[in-house]
Amino acid sequence: MDENTYKIIITNTVAFDKDKSQIIKKLAVLFNTSDQKAAQLLSSPETVIKNNINKAMAVKYLTAIHKTGANARVVNTATEKIPKATTAEEKHQNLDELGDISEKIFCLACGAVKDSVAACLHCGFDPQATDNKNKRNVKNIIKYSGITVALIAAFIIAYQLALPFYNVYAKKQKIAQGLELAFDTRDQITTLILETNFWPSQNIDANLPKKISNGIIESLIVGEHAVMTVTLRARVLDTDSSKTIIFKPSSSKGKLIWNCQKGTLENEFRPDNCRNINQ
Repeated sequence: MDENTYKIIITNTVAFDKDKSQIIKKLAVLFNTSDQKAAQLLSSPETVIKNNINKAMAVKYLTAIHKTGANARVVNTATEKIPKATTAEEKHQNLDELGDISEKIFCLACGAVKDSVAACLHCGFDPQATDNKNKRNVKNIIKYSGITVALIAAFIIAYQLALPFYNVYAKKQKIAQGLELAFDTRDQITTLILETNFWPSQNIDANLPKKISNGIIESLIVGEHAVMTVTLRARVLDTDSSKTIIFKPSSSKGKLIWNCQKGTLENEFRPDNCRNINQ
């Protein structure tokens, strides 16, 4: 704890851009004294206006004096090594006549002395309004932060709920693109059977390559009675083993009808016309 005492010394030096008469008026208001007595404070190079005060009070005096435009400094009386400054008493001026500013209220914006904590009459700054505004801002931040957190939480939940459906949709679309090769091959076999009444039992019988595949289809094999087995790649399905769709043709009234509801591929990944309605 600082047990030293301090004195406040005001000087008569005034900056060139300051109006000395205005400084005197402000000092008079600050110390509740007349303009004449306030002018005496600036009549000597240095004048001690307050002695034996603690550091906090010394800082308050120094700040208040600087706000008026006057120059002042704080001196530690225990370590003072400068020539003694003139005191107000030595000028036949009673220090008590300089009002105590310890209880005064100063404007935080312009430094003017105020009668209360209300708005400053000089610059209009209102600390209470500022404080209320800050409180409202804090409340708004908390309010909108809560809303933001709630929206993020809702988005995460919605995303988690929608992700499985999207994965199924995306996988189904990928399979559908790959199966275009299977449907083109089916149409080619249909044309062959309708034109020749010949039912192929292997790829070569239908003038098809021995190996038929693409990025989705691992193999396409024509078997007995033109049954076509399409095997889909396991990596496309994200499964441990491949899955199949079986295309089985049948003749009815001069038309060829294909049933593609058989095989090990799950119903949810199949094209609509290849879904097993009984599942």
